[in-house]
Amino acid sequence: MNTSDPDYTRDPNSVLAPLREKGPVVRVVLDGLPVWLVIGHDEAVRVLSSPKISNNGIRNGGPQARAMFWTGAVDRGLQSHIGRLDPPDHSRLRRLVQQAFTPRRVAALEPWIRQITRDLIAEFPADGEVDLMSAFAAPLPITVISELLGIEPGQRADFRHWADAYMHADEGQAAQMAVALGKLTDLFDGLLARRRAELGDDTLDVEHEGTLLDGLIRARDQDDRLDDRELMSLAFVLLGAGYDTTMNLIGNGTLTLLSEPERLRALRAAPETLPAVIEEFLRLDPPVKAVFLRYPVEDMDVGGVRLRAGDSVMVHFSAVSRDPRHYADPEAYLPDRAATSRSDASHLTFGHGLHYCLGAPLARLEARVAFEELLRACPRLSLAEPVEKLRWVPSRLFRGLETLPVRVGRAGL
Repeated sequence: MNTSDPDYTRDPNSVLAPLREKGPVVRVVLDGLPVWLVIGHDEAVRVLSSPKISNNGIRNGGPQARAMFWTGAVDRGLQSHIGRLDPPDHSRLRRLVQQAFTPRRVAALEPWIRQITRDLIAEFPADGEVDLMSAFAAPLPITVISELLGIEPGQRADFRHWADAYMHADEGQAAQMAVALGKLTDLFDGLLARRRAELGDDTLDVEHEGTLLDGLIRARDQDDRLDDRELMSLAFVLLGAGYDTTMNLIGNGTLTLLSEPERLRALRAAPETLPAVIEEFLRLDPPVKAVFLRYPVEDMDVGGVRLRAGDSVMVHFSAVSRDPRHYADPEAYLPDRAATSRSDASHLTFGHGLHYCLGAPLARLEARVAFEELLRACPRLSLAEPVEKLRWVPSRLFRGLETLPVRVGRAGL
């Protein structure tokens, strides 16, 4: 199975669906690495929550995983972050991070996320075409991340440039990735030094006004605190988890609405259903195709197969989200799954268990505000190109469009 194959890039489910005949956990060779691919919902829940499954490929990955560039089983410095740690290290970091990344802090961000969104839309042509990805879906989350980290406005263009270079480098661009990593590290180093100096011995509550980074610097658990390397790593996690994911949620969701105009008309007629609609976006076309590799620390049985210690295991969200054993009519767009609290409404797009995404409330908030403002400001929004002509970004993990040309139909603002 080659994740750069055009058929997989365009529609991963067309490639994965035939595998269901073999079971909910199937053996594939993924980009040269033998992997147990989890495509069943219940089996994914077990893998994502089992204490017998490790995220730490450096410690628990097998020799084949360690030989691959992309697995995370080789120590590449800041790749050893909270998402790839196991308890007790993961538990300690998450406990500190949760002090700063609270629902109250996230909710307080809504007014300025809304203003950022309106400012971006105000730059749209009044009645022409625009690429929604480059003009809206991408700059919104990267601007939010810049604000959360306290990156100065004059540095944000460079930040986005190097973030793109780092996030989208592949095996053939190791030098590009190294340069981008160095530039981002220098930027974060300077930022951390300035914020530590300005905060000094500040003992204010972690939710006191200030950036999320300020909250992370203030976070304490008795005498424990985050050191500079951990803060640096968390800045990279925020970039990795909050940029492409939210960008793709907005892009994929907009395409889902515009590809069948009746969906858009229904949402406009009942805007209060937007939260449920967003959950169906997340289920039907997840912005993240698959989770980082996991590794059993001992032999175990899942989905009728025997996983051996050190095997590479990948949960594929795109396939799990369409498991017919869990979802009624899994290929259909049915936002009333969440609106009516049906038993098959839940999805695993934000993960499950210890590693459930801390940024899920922020992603949902950004998406809700983005769609509210976009649909309010653009009453005649429509696709400018046929769906079959749209191109998707080749990626092992992410699911997103290269461009999304739309006719704006913007109302007077």
